Amino acid sequence: MRNSKRFIFITALLLCVVCAAAAMADSALAGLWKSGCDFLFRTDNVTVKGEMSFSVGGKHFKTAYLDHVQDGFKSYYGLKLLTPRRDGTERETGWTIIADGEGGYYVMEAYYPGTYSFGHGAPNNTLLRRTAQLDALTDLGGLLIGQLDPLLPEGMVTATEADGLRTVHIAVSEGQLPDIAESALNLAATYLANRWFCYGYDRSAALEDESNTYDSYVTDTQALTYGTVRWTLRAADVDFTTDAQGRLAKVKGSVKAASTYWDQSVREVEVQFDLDITDYGTSSVKPFSAEEYGVKPRDMWMGEEMEYEELSVDEEAWNQYMDRADAILSAQGYDMSGVSSRGGWVIGNTVDIEIETAGDTRYEIVFAEDGSVLSLDAMKEMWLFADETDPDEAAEKEAAEAEALIRSFVGENVPALADAVKALKVQTVLKTSDDCYCLTFADEEASVAYFVVQMKPTLQLLYYAKLMFD
Repeated sequence: MRNSKRFIFITALLLCVVCAAAAMADSALAGLWKSGCDFLFRTDNVTVKGEMSFSVGGKHFKTAYLDHVQDGFKSYYGLKLLTPRRDGTERETGWTIIADGEGGYYVMEAYYPGTYSFGHGAPNNTLLRRTAQLDALTDLGGLLIGQLDPLLPEGMVTATEADGLRTVHIAVSEGQLPDIAESALNLAATYLANRWFCYGYDRSAALEDESNTYDSYVTDTQALTYGTVRWTLRAADVDFTTDAQGRLAKVKGSVKAASTYWDQSVREVEVQFDLDITDYGTSSVKPFSAEEYGVKPRDMWMGEEMEYEELSVDEEAWNQYMDRADAILSAQGYDMSGVSSRGGWVIGNTVDIEIETAGDTRYEIVFAEDGSVLSLDAMKEMWLFADETDPDEAAEKEAAEAEALIRSFVGENVPALADAVKALKVQTVLKTSDDCYCLTFADEEASVAYFVVQMKPTLQLLYYAKLMFD
């Protein structure tokens, strides 16, 4: 789900590093490796709750609160993410996903409060879905345990037992893991990246693209996920606690790893985590209830129509929509004095207004049931056929003017997106033969809207679309 899923990938990668270090540090700890694999890939009833904190270069950039309940093929997955803002406050995002046990998924996202989406996928009765390739990778990790034992320093692992629980403490310093261990872990990282994001790390390692610098990404999560070509363990201090049956019960500690980027720059990433693993065999997930969560269906999900009642729009309401469309377009600097025709349609629970001028210029605005604007299209073909140039060529002043225009439009017409569009990023600069050019923008972390702003000859919003599904 969105870029936060990449963030979970980093978590999984770093935890795998520690798990592998634990297993490889002493051949007697092969059982701990097995416990970890059983927990992730073979346990069909368990509850996992915990907190994770992420920083890069000593700067905190994300806190996550996880609540996952697996109940056979049914599951409840809650993730709350807190991202610090420049003014000292935190922006809250995240989602709740409930699987119905038959391949159906109900999704409630913070960016769409009061609504839910429904989609289909393969039923899954474990925390992470097993595949033949994944089995091969975990088998490889198990084989490395005995092979690497003579290469590891003494004292890396200590174990204590109390009240039927066994706690294994892992303390790893930089350079203690043999190269073969870290190579195996990076191989696992590329597998996870390709599996979850369809992203080819085999291509990125040889890519020389100056536009893909660390700072060209909106978030640290994006930059680390898409730009890292190799992870190297710097330090780990972790406690693994297992119960009397050898099952994982708690994982707590911190991991520091170095991210080597495309340009060979290195950044230190630290993850602190505290996870409790409970209720083996007794975890239960209730069926999804829209009434209980106080939500209603969103318009679309994965391209599938949802059931809804069609809006009833009388003549007076039509006139209000027409007048508002004129006002919005006029506010964007469009001449509405030469309108030759106006039309409109009700599509489900949206109202689509189309206006045509005497000069054969057409405009289209789509309104949601609550009156907010879902899309605006000035239908100027010039930006569709313009040549793309380097975003760095966009003057900062002009980009700032475009951002101000977008925020003004959103504040007046889509207030629910006001916070989301604070992370706008210039994606592309478009230039035409007559020296008219545009900037395309998107909130890359939220992925909730897309904008095209004409800079010359006049500053105008050409296109806006609120993204209705992932």
